[in-house]
Amino acid sequence: MNSSPLIQHLQSILILKDLDERSIQGLSHYFETRTFAEGQSIICENDSSNHVLAMCSGSARVTRTGAQGKQVMIRDMHQGELFGDWAAIDNLPRSANVTALSNCVVGFISQKNFLALLTHNPNISLRQMQQLTGYLREMNTRMAELVTLKANQRIQKVLLELARTSDDGLYVDNLPTHQEIAMRANTQREVVARELSKLQAEGL
Repeated sequence: MNSSPLIQHLQSILILKDLDERSIQGLSHYFETRTFAEGQSIICENDSSNHVLAMCSGSARVTRTGAQGKQVMIRDMHQGELFGDWAAIDNLPRSANVTALSNCVVGFISQKNFLALLTHNPNISLRQMQQLTGYLREMNTRMAELVTLKANQRIQKVLLELARTSDDGLYVDNLPTHQEIAMRANTQREVVARELSKLQAEGL
């Protein structure tokens, strides 16, 4: 039996991965899907909406507005990840912006249906808590790096995370802009430019 496009999208959501197709079919009426083009806003910081979303395909970037309007990169999200669940849980405004990095399909579920889903499905609740825990661990690591690493060290770490292994060593394919590296490293674009020039002068 061929699955409908909606069922195929729901099967990509990580908190539903323990469910068979029949079970997902039974939950499908909770969800709807929408498409977003690259660069389109999916969630706006401080918005009062409280539906929950899941990245069924594509990717998106989470940012938060810092001092003097500077956009601080929080993380990139990819297929299968849940987001927007904080507002559904605590009824507070959205804490960040989410913008599509590519054309993507996003699953939507209302706050009421999301809470019912967690209440009646312990395995789904566990998966959701595991995802939240993973995000908190990642945030703790980034906070520690921000406090203990100098700006040039954070830039080098970003480059290492982007790097791939080749026979000649490490290389970065499609190097991001200085601004994007600065967002990832929580520093200024000028600092990135100086550090890259320094590394190139050292033959790296």
